[in-house]
Amino acid sequence: MAVKQEELVWWVKNSSVTVEDGVYAYLTISDAVLQEQELPELGFESLSEYLRQHGVTNGIDLIACQQIVLNPRAFGGVKTKVASGQAPSNGQDAQIEVMIDSANEEAKTPTVLEDGRVDFFNIGIVRTVHKGQILARKTPTTVGLQGTGVNGSPIFPKPGRDVRLPIGKNTVVSEDGLLLLAETDGHVSYNPREQKVNVFDVFEVQGDVDFAVGNIDFLGNVLIRGSVLPGFKIVAAGDIEVAGNVDSAFLEAGGDIVIRGGVQMRSKGLIKSGGTVRARFLQAANVEAGVDVIIRDSIMHCHISAGRSVLLEAKKSVIVGGLVRAGEEVRTRTLGSPMATPTEVEVGVHPHLRVEMGQIHERLKALHANIEKTKKALALLDNMAGVGKQLPPDKEALRQSLSHTSKHLMQEEEDLMLRRSEIEATLLDTALAKVYVFEVIYPGLKITLGQHVSYIRDAYHGSVIYGIQDGEIKANSVSMV
Repeated sequence: MAVKQEELVWWVKNSSVTVEDGVYAYLTISDAVLQEQELPELGFESLSEYLRQHGVTNGIDLIACQQIVLNPRAFGGVKTKVASGQAPSNGQDAQIEVMIDSANEEAKTPTVLEDGRVDFFNIGIVRTVHKGQILARKTPTTVGLQGTGVNGSPIFPKPGRDVRLPIGKNTVVSEDGLLLLAETDGHVSYNPREQKVNVFDVFEVQGDVDFAVGNIDFLGNVLIRGSVLPGFKIVAAGDIEVAGNVDSAFLEAGGDIVIRGGVQMRSKGLIKSGGTVRARFLQAANVEAGVDVIIRDSIMHCHISAGRSVLLEAKKSVIVGGLVRAGEEVRTRTLGSPMATPTEVEVGVHPHLRVEMGQIHERLKALHANIEKTKKALALLDNMAGVGKQLPPDKEALRQSLSHTSKHLMQEEEDLMLRRSEIEATLLDTALAKVYVFEVIYPGLKITLGQHVSYIRDAYHGSVIYGIQDGEIKANSVSMV
């Protein structure tokens, strides 16, 4: 049936069409029609032509359009859906599942004792794997499903984002690229912050680290059956475990550091861990941990820096003096002392991330310079090859080498820029910044959450949590946990 021109003119004068995301079309009839005494007879053909003129040709809702045509006054001033396309289904991101032995993982979980205290020390840190064992599995990306707009055109989905397997020391990727395998027998260590799975051997000392042993620098795990005496240095790519005490020494580990006794450093030496630091007590110590610092009894006059948490959970645990920094939270029974000893707690600062951000910035500057030099050299060689002359063998070999180098540099640049974006997002998020105190807070305390600062001038007895609310630090009473 032919479209009546007067009907089409009525639609143009009294209605409008909007399309959202290319998938949905809406018709809005002016509420002025509510004031008209009489309305013209309208046909479905004129409405269809009006929609076609606005690019709506696919997925038209015949029932809705027929109802509008029969009684347009009922739809005056109302936004009505008249067409629906097919929205695209975006692809799924690749997923990584770390296949660490579940029995050993459970052994690392702290045990809750009968009296309610938590034992952070008997945790069984050794996790043994064999050559060829699966350490991680990747589920690949999907491309998604294409959609169709109300104009009949395809709407393309966003493909899933690929991620790399957590390749570390003594690990290898399977031929299909979906499995991470152990390249040798040894101890497996997973660092979630660096997203690497490493397999290490263990270096063991049956007694103390003293002049009979000397300093230790090892690419695996280090186990000390005794204590570490003043002035000695232990560096390990994996974990460090000390059965005794640490006195004014330097310990640095890529993984965790577990000290069964205590640490007394008299402001000398350093304990630095890429993972978690555990000890019975810390006194006048400098400690840096990529993940957590977990102490049983006390932290006194120390400088502590933890990427995630500082936790003290014994019945009489206390933090007194010094500076304690954590990325997400600090937990203790007592904070400060009755003598108002100056004590600072900073949460939400992510100290290791700020250092890493600076390193990424410097590396990106160097990469940009190297990429530009490589591009200029390749352009010169390509120009020589493009004038019809065959490059000499040495020039062709240089060209191939520069091309490989260029791809390697650009991939490294992409990886660094992705890591920079992840760090920036973490530094802006202070929602997790919390300080938990379960018994008493003394004056002389300075609390910093992100960029917000609060000074405690009066003692408070009871359980309290400090967090950011409405742009400032606020304290709320909580039940014991």
